[in-house]
Amino acid sequence: MAFATAALLLFAEGGWWYRVCTFCTPAVDRYGLGLGLTLAVKESGFLLWAIYGLMGEKRLAEQVTVLKSLGYGRWQCLHWLILPTLMPSLAIILLATTAWSLSAVDVALILGPGNPPTLAVLAWQWLNQGDELQQAKGALASLLLVGILGLLAAGAWGAWRLWRRRIPDLRGVRRLHSGAGVGRVVAIVVPLSGLLCALFLAAIAQTAVPAGASVANSLTLALLSCALGGIICLLWLEYGPSRGDGWVWLPPLLPALPLADGQYQLALYAWLDGRLFTVLWGHLLWVVPWMLFILRPAWRNRDPRLELIARTLGWRRGRILCLVKLPLLARPLLAALAVGFSVSIAQYLPTLWLGAGRTPTLTSEAVALSSGGDTQSLAAQALWQLLLPAIFFTLTALLAWLAGRYRRGLR
Repeated sequence: MAFATAALLLFAEGGWWYRVCTFCTPAVDRYGLGLGLTLAVKESGFLLWAIYGLMGEKRLAEQVTVLKSLGYGRWQCLHWLILPTLMPSLAIILLATTAWSLSAVDVALILGPGNPPTLAVLAWQWLNQGDELQQAKGALASLLLVGILGLLAAGAWGAWRLWRRRIPDLRGVRRLHSGAGVGRVVAIVVPLSGLLCALFLAAIAQTAVPAGASVANSLTLALLSCALGGIICLLWLEYGPSRGDGWVWLPPLLPALPLADGQYQLALYAWLDGRLFTVLWGHLLWVVPWMLFILRPAWRNRDPRLELIARTLGWRRGRILCLVKLPLLARPLLAALAVGFSVSIAQYLPTLWLGAGRTPTLTSEAVALSSGGDTQSLAAQALWQLLLPAIFFTLTALLAWLAGRYRRGLR
């Protein structure tokens, strides 16, 4: 949302860029190319964070060193070793980001085309109508989003299978490739885009400050969501079933619109709409699976020998979890908490519907202000929406670095 708001204030008609470049004319984006580019840049940063949680820096460095010692270049290491190793664990995260991008309503309202809008926005508009026929059309559009996601997933799976067949064995002709330039450019551009976004929003916001209620609600919901989500994930991994739990991944893997509508209908039937704990429940439906994406691979790849030694010493299961497993999972757990915090901050539909307009957050206020003319208030809302996750990510990254520095014996 913050990145989308910065792009709107920068490149929209009457934006900062066209005030500076007076002879430039805004392009008519009928196909939502700017929306797609914004979502791609946004999700790339999250994917890098997920890769950091899935694959430790030490393991990656060891694999690259072995490949280089055999005479392989950077691109060969990437295509023949790193990607085949990461993709099985990263596939479900890619599918979840695709599902979210396909059903994004808040970002599409700001940057997407208006006539006709995206399918997710059109379904959202139909579901908000009081006519049952219009709501039925919205439900059918939501099912169509699910079908489109299934087609994209099937196409990606087929492309992955074809690509795996073309990967040569690590024996044969070994050629050195100097492809480090592209990777360095990407590594610089992705973080720099977020920094420029924050500076641009700060310049536009000037002295404007967001409403205290929206900041307090966003911070409260995000902290409670990531804390409760972390507890739920750890209890699920420790005491939950080891098989047959694929349904847990459904919320982020399906378009968000029909799920948020289902949550809203349940809240209406139970007369629980408009309450803070109902909005928190709505956030947890997405926060918990996203945190499991980060924690579960690390949980499965932990060294079982330390647990075996603890059991031989007569330790109970809870003590092993607190004193052995949690220190081993300190860095993935911190990464998962940061992801859960940012996912909660970005929730729009659950906050809008379950909160019934009584729980304003930074995201809901930014979407509401995007159609108005108060650019300073809009920039202030978007800036704080960017700063809160950035501060939390920085703190968790610092704690993860400290955990890795002072717990080297647990590697």
